[in-house]
Amino acid sequence: MGSKYYITTAIDYVNSAPHIGTAYEKISADVFARFHRMIGDDVYFQMGNDEHSLNVLRAARKKGLDPKDYCDRMEKIFRDIWRGLEIEYDHFIRTTDEQHVAGLRKLFASMEDDIYRGHYEGYYCESCEAFLQEKDLVDGNCPVHETRPSWITEENYFFRLSKYAGALLEHIEEHPEFIEPESRRNEIIQLLRGGLSDISITRAGVDWGVPLPMDESQMIYVWADALSNYATGAGYGTDEERFSRWWPADVHVIGKDITRFHCVIWPAMLLSAGVELPRKVFGHGFVYFKGQRLSKSRGVVVDPLEAADVFGPCALRYFLMREGTYGRDVDFTWEQFRARYDSELANDLGNLVSRATAMVVKFLGGDFDRPEPLSDGELAHLAQRVRSEYEEAMRSYAPQSALSAVWELVRRANAYIEEEKPWALAKSDPDRLPSVLFEVLESIRQTAVLSWPVMPGKCGEILEGLGLGFQPGERDLDAVLAWGAEWPERVSLRRAEAVFPKYTEEELVKAFDAHETKGETGMLSFEEFQKLELKLGKVLEAERVEGTDKLLRIEVDLGDGDVRQMVAGIAGAYSSDELTGRTVVVVANLEPATIRGVESRAMLLAASDDQGPALLVPDREVAPGTRVR
Repeated sequence: MGSKYYITTAIDYVNSAPHIGTAYEKISADVFARFHRMIGDDVYFQMGNDEHSLNVLRAARKKGLDPKDYCDRMEKIFRDIWRGLEIEYDHFIRTTDEQHVAGLRKLFASMEDDIYRGHYEGYYCESCEAFLQEKDLVDGNCPVHETRPSWITEENYFFRLSKYAGALLEHIEEHPEFIEPESRRNEIIQLLRGGLSDISITRAGVDWGVPLPMDESQMIYVWADALSNYATGAGYGTDEERFSRWWPADVHVIGKDITRFHCVIWPAMLLSAGVELPRKVFGHGFVYFKGQRLSKSRGVVVDPLEAADVFGPCALRYFLMREGTYGRDVDFTWEQFRARYDSELANDLGNLVSRATAMVVKFLGGDFDRPEPLSDGELAHLAQRVRSEYEEAMRSYAPQSALSAVWELVRRANAYIEEEKPWALAKSDPDRLPSVLFEVLESIRQTAVLSWPVMPGKCGEILEGLGLGFQPGERDLDAVLAWGAEWPERVSLRRAEAVFPKYTEEELVKAFDAHETKGETGMLSFEEFQKLELKLGKVLEAERVEGTDKLLRIEVDLGDGDVRQMVAGIAGAYSSDELTGRTVVVVANLEPATIRGVESRAMLLAASDDQGPALLVPDREVAPGTRVR
């Protein structure tokens, strides 16, 4: 077993479903965790949800739910999305977990000497759930959410953050690797050199959260609560043996907008409590969709599973890790995604796998004695260099460079086929043909192993198609990547199906339409039909779901105070003004679904023909809530 490697991501607010920005962070951390597992390290990968937020409480109340019940529902949504993206964590923490609450209270008890009661008056951004100084504002607005913060005045508890500016500067100077990339480090150094102010760490008059140990009338402020998960999830305050095994964290992977919390407030809290600091905080860039930052609070969202459901999760993972430099911002457009998919996945890798296996089947019957590997051959030498560059890049948190190196081998193997012309060798030099094809197959194997952290599902599929297995970390990686070492004496394989199939525009349109209107058809029994709760409802408001052409977010009154939000794909046929005030037919007892980050708690009924959707409406005025039978 290699070194210990404890990696975390930021935990997520659960006031709405994840978007591609949060998926980017979780995918990247999963890639690093899988790489370290592959090289034999003892890995602990933690993700989770931040549940004690006022925004979460508001979201729960808006839906008429108890906040814990709401958080339980959202946990399933988050876990399902991460599972669909092939993210394999070791622990999923929630700030409502008993283990976290116990550890958090111990941490704050250990910080007691640096906590005092005081009076706070100033700006507060409800979306950030953060106190802001006037110098932080841009034209009077929060720089992140572009909304005007509230001015609040209250008695609460403060943490002596100002006490730790010097110690943090000294730590960063002695350990520059503590903050990466360098641009984030320079921002924090500049902030520290300007001096720190003490910060409020509790809120008064709030009943959703963890009480402060020394004054249970106050709740620990959401950021202080959330930051502590990295320690409590590793056993702090509840399992000291486990905590000593995993702490300090080797890297916190977080967004660049929250580096101040992770590189200043969090380490200062640890210094106050006498706990060792994490080894690294990596502040990655944002994902922009058509040039605009994705933000749940501003409604600019794209479902991270939309690309994954159509192209497969590995294609999305590859694009996000290949596009741009990790640490900088990434532009996500469907055009860029499609171009990289077609060029590098379908053409370069997919075509290499299908061509090589097809020629083995055609010219060698799919079954042949393994030739002596050409360990001194061109492809073997290239693979050795690629492996070295790959490892250096992955250890440096540069997955784009790692993949760039691997794709040198992919492209050279394709060129090797063209140069050697196996179809000609089958006639002119059949004795040499197995060696040539074996070199290509070994190049594919090396590619699949090295690409496994980024594309675990597809790489496993490629290796299985070659008749090989791969258990990351089970054997020394040097032995696994020795040229030609993993093959049996008798090579046996079949022609591989398209690993990354190419799509026409028409096929893609149909695939995305099917994804957006998922459902089942078939005959229902009368008893099954009776289970449907069809009601008349009056539309109170309707608005376009931002970033979409077809979707409207609709609020409808179903009578007796039952107001539902739903999402319907009828924007092309009806405007918001046309819908507002109309009576419509609604399926009222469907399970809630999240569509483009918006929860839909009912379904609008409409007919559809070649002219588009047509609403089903009564021919006279009927009260909202009336059952349709």
